[in-house]
Amino acid sequence: MIPCQCCRQEYPKTWAWFVCGDCSFRVCSACLGRHSGPYGSGGFKCSQCAFGQMKST
Repeated sequence: MIPCQCCRQEYPKTWAWFVCGDCSFRVCSACLGRHSGPYGSGGFKCSQCAFGQMKST
């Protein structure tokens, strides 16, 4: 089980995760629209690094 880095809910490794290609920030599909951080909030732009994009796994 892996915790979502936004809501902290634990899901299986095979879950539909969205992961940043640059910093590996990982959120569940429910948090894709609500994650936030120093570089923005929500959507496919990573909120944790300057140039990262969230990609479905």
